Amino acid sequence: MASRSRRLPFLLAVVLATAACGAPAGADGDLVNGWAMLPAARYVAPVAGQCLAPGPFSAFEQPSAAVLTGIDCAEQHSVEVVATGTVAADALPAWDSDPVRAAYAACDRAAGDYAGGDWHTGRLLPFLSLPSGPAWAGGVRTWVCGLAEAADDLFAPKPRTGSLRGGLKDPRPLALSCAALDGGDLTPDGFYRSVDAVTPVSCTDPHDTEFVGVWAAPAGAFPADAQALNATVSKACFTEVAAFMGLSALQLYQRKDVYTFWDGLTRSQWQLGDRTAHCFLNVSTAKILHSSLKGLGTEPLPA
Repeated sequence: MASRSRRLPFLLAVVLATAACGAPAGADGDLVNGWAMLPAARYVAPVAGQCLAPGPFSAFEQPSAAVLTGIDCAEQHSVEVVATGTVAADALPAWDSDPVRAAYAACDRAAGDYAGGDWHTGRLLPFLSLPSGPAWAGGVRTWVCGLAEAADDLFAPKPRTGSLRGGLKDPRPLALSCAALDGGDLTPDGFYRSVDAVTPVSCTDPHDTEFVGVWAAPAGAFPADAQALNATVSKACFTEVAAFMGLSALQLYQRKDVYTFWDGLTRSQWQLGDRTAHCFLNVSTAKILHSSLKGLGTEPLPA
């Protein structure tokens, strides 16, 4: 019979080899007792006046990500923090919920105080951010409120430099005044049947639209009928336009060269408790304006 060499089982060989290796000189063989514990994760909330560069967002919509990157306000940024607060809820609340509406109400007040007037009357839109799911699980309960300069639809931010603080105090550099509409499908008279963009401009620049004020709808459920909503807001804004131009409702109705236009009052906006619409007067795209129509009365449109 052929002889067979004996081989230690693999596990036993490893054990023996390990036992044969001694600790190096100066070491005690304990791999962890000389290391400091890692610090606990800590959330530092932004403060009022700090500028942020968040990802894309729309007014009144929950941001897709709550991670905010601080940036010098002298550099291009999207949002300026105006306030922070604590989410009053035991669990991370849904966007359409009372705790979020309470946070938004506080944000709305803080935004007005920071800007120096009702931010709805400016080229401004709000930013409200809640903790992300993982942050909430880690104990973060802070909501962040900010303001952004509005781009061409009054619902998206326009990158900017410098601060928004006091922008609605005299001389009101951030006040909403005139705008240039853009859309498609013009009527024979040159009015847009649908509007895609409302770009704020100076009233001395070419424009066809002018901001006249805001109107807040009464509390209640969001109108299910878009036509009914349009009729209600159009009627309210018609009154705003007449007062702005120094006309009675009948006199404005008799003018065929000035119309009423409004925007705002989205479902998301309404869900947060904000029922404010922007009211504008509007002229035909065939008639470009270079000045305000405030107090024009029954006079013809300026040449």
